[in-house]
Amino acid sequence: MGMTTGAEIVANRGTHTILGAEITGGFMEGARLEFTQGLNCIIGGRGTGKTTILEFVRYVLGLMPDPRRGGKSRAHAVVQSNLANGRVRLRFRTSHGMCYTAERPWNDDCQVLDEHGAATAISLDRDRIFRADVYSQNEIEQIATDTGFQMKLIDQFEEERIRAVNGEIGRILRDIQHSAGELAEMTRQMEDLAETASEGPAIEEKLKGFQQQNSGPDAKLIEQAHGHKALRDREQRAVAGLVAEFNSLGGKFQNHMEAMLHRLSGYLGADIAAGPNHELFQGVGDKVREFQEEFGKAIPWVHEHCQKTLGALSALAQDLELRHAGQEQIYRELMTKSQEEQSRISERVALQKRYLVVCDAWRNLEEMKQKYVDKYRMHQEMTFRLSGLRDDRFRLRKAIADHLTQALHPTIRVTVTQAGNRQAFAELLADGLKGSGLKYASLVDKIVQNLSPEELAICVQRKDANRLAELAGMEISRAGTVIERLGVPQTISKLETVEMDDLPRIELLDGRDYKEAGALSTGQRCTTILPILLLESERPLLIDQPEDNLDNAFIFETIVKSVKAAKVHRQLIFVTHNPNIPVLGEADRVFVLSSDGRRGTIVQHGTVDDVKERIETILEGGREAFLQRKVRYGH
Repeated sequence: MGMTTGAEIVANRGTHTILGAEITGGFMEGARLEFTQGLNCIIGGRGTGKTTILEFVRYVLGLMPDPRRGGKSRAHAVVQSNLANGRVRLRFRTSHGMCYTAERPWNDDCQVLDEHGAATAISLDRDRIFRADVYSQNEIEQIATDTGFQMKLIDQFEEERIRAVNGEIGRILRDIQHSAGELAEMTRQMEDLAETASEGPAIEEKLKGFQQQNSGPDAKLIEQAHGHKALRDREQRAVAGLVAEFNSLGGKFQNHMEAMLHRLSGYLGADIAAGPNHELFQGVGDKVREFQEEFGKAIPWVHEHCQKTLGALSALAQDLELRHAGQEQIYRELMTKSQEEQSRISERVALQKRYLVVCDAWRNLEEMKQKYVDKYRMHQEMTFRLSGLRDDRFRLRKAIADHLTQALHPTIRVTVTQAGNRQAFAELLADGLKGSGLKYASLVDKIVQNLSPEELAICVQRKDANRLAELAGMEISRAGTVIERLGVPQTISKLETVEMDDLPRIELLDGRDYKEAGALSTGQRCTTILPILLLESERPLLIDQPEDNLDNAFIFETIVKSVKAAKVHRQLIFVTHNPNIPVLGEADRVFVLSSDGRRGTIVQHGTVDDVKERIETILEGGREAFLQRKVRYGH
């Protein structure tokens, strides 16, 4: 993935535009708004529905606040209480010049119509053909105090590319977690096999002792007979195992396939066949029935071949039983001739049988070790790929931060520290070290500050206490305890995939020093974030009362200037109580709202000059207030 330049970030690729909104039913029954490309302002007294209109637009576009961040209750409550059984219809034009209408009632999906009024299969949530930036009251201040919101704001400047990288990261994380589960299961199986295989040397020594004790003329024949007796036991178990497998396969396959074919029939029932879209399902229905017919033939085929195989196994078992009986008779006659073997025959037979099991375990262990090596190599390649994708995402974010700093120099500075948020890493370590007897808080801090999760995972996998002690600056004994506690496969997997988020930092020049947004006053926080929101973008910007917590001097000197520059390149829709924004910002359209307590209405709309008397009355307090201020200030 190539680097993104500042010029690429702000390149005008066409703009998304909200053309109009119509509300049917609810508090804003009959309201109709025709928006223009530049600055649109919605004004009115308290309780007239200004915020409601903005939330309606957000609701239709599927841009409601993330409920996981506590934003659900107010925004959703506004829509639910004011829309009731009505619906909102939103007309918009995409950056590619395509026009659509989106219609949505409360608590139902959004339907998108094309420019001819025909329904489409487009989903605004899924297909993202149209995007807008919407901020309710207090959300601007939340951005200043929450690094997650700040990161989301930064990502919006390269939304498509960062979403693509995040999608790849999500996919590879799932693959890594699946691979880690397979490796953990292989490790468990290898441990079991290794435990069985470890019996080999001791059994070999005992069998060697038996061989040395047997020095008669039939010694070689006796050794061979013991081996064959153990092998007869294994042959019997092999046949019994195959019989069990084919019995299970035949029954399971038939039951599973019959159940699956029955489910297929259930999907295309009589109601669909008689429904208005039945002709669309006809072709697929034919294919499903053809599949059922052809695949159904496999059931008797598999059953027949399972029975044939079981018949062959039954014949083998009978032949083997007869042959084993003869071989066993010869074996016992041979053992009867040897008085020495009579005293130790039971123990030796048991050892021979166990030795065959141990040899099987050893062979399986060697095979699994090679499979584990191959699987682990693929696992490492995926972790390297994950690291590379996170690097790509950071480079995109750094390019955005550099552009923002340049565009807003010297007032605002934006930086991003790669993997700077280590909270998830620290929490994972704390959970893993609980109950270790260590004072793990200080150890967690040392590890988090000095190692990446990948570095720690390598130390744990290699049981390299010396390396961990060196990197983290701790005693070797403590490093050994840490490795022991974190050495379970599940924890190692989590270490390989734990997300250390990039950490944004947005700062305001206050006097001679830059101060982080979260440490500023409420007004300064908004002063820091609002200019970023007003930068050029292809997406419309909707804000509920952008003047909140800002003094009039800043609005006049900075915000109005930014608004006038921004409206040339993107659509702005502001709900406001401050006259400076529509008047000095030269609003292209102003909507004036009023309410009788039961219903909100649009009583006038037009340019600033068209509605100047309403602006004067609602936002300035009326002509008399102007005259009194003139007397007070002398101008």
